[in-house]
Amino acid sequence: MSAVLHGWHRLFELWRDERVQEIHIRGTHVTVVGTLGIYSMPGFSSLSDAGDAVRALMQAEARISRVGDSIIISRAHRVSMSPASLVETGVLSNDQVSQIRTALEQLQAVTLTGPAAPVVMRSLASLIPRGSRVFEGPYGVLPAGCVTTASPLDADYVIGVRPGAQIERMAATGQIGALIANPETWFTAQVELLVSGRSTALGKVTAR
Repeated sequence: MSAVLHGWHRLFELWRDERVQEIHIRGTHVTVVGTLGIYSMPGFSSLSDAGDAVRALMQAEARISRVGDSIIISRAHRVSMSPASLVETGVLSNDQVSQIRTALEQLQAVTLTGPAAPVVMRSLASLIPRGSRVFEGPYGVLPAGCVTTASPLDADYVIGVRPGAQIERMAATGQIGALIANPETWFTAQVELLVSGRSTALGKVTAR
């Protein structure tokens, strides 16, 4: 993985690793999102090579979308660490999972802060009730049994990292349920948590 990504074949090899959930391409820069955390990799040598890689993965039935100026390559069915696995490893407690589940069921906001917050956020997405309409912010994940929306105005929930001040205001006023990592603005959420450690070495989740 340390080799420079000169063409689509290197990216395709990375995509074969089922621990990888998403690949974000911004210009020639590559960011990987998966069960091992969120980390950067050496990028493409040119925009042309990046474009060739995206087209090749489209043929491999990867889901291609755009968030801002980034191209997001994602799997149709993504698997994150389960909340139960985080409890088993001591990152979360059963009481915290219950508190988060109750808040989300009541369409309230849950925020997590810290470098490792996005990893925990993606795991907790499975607590969103099935059948919900979800707006996926940056690094968000669509929970099983939910449907994605093109706009937060059509959604029951927003999931993501720093989804933006407007969406965070909606969450703060109860217009939308939310699971947000490292919010862009400060607001009072029903559940506010601090995640210690790094994305590849989770610490513990504590009340903020």
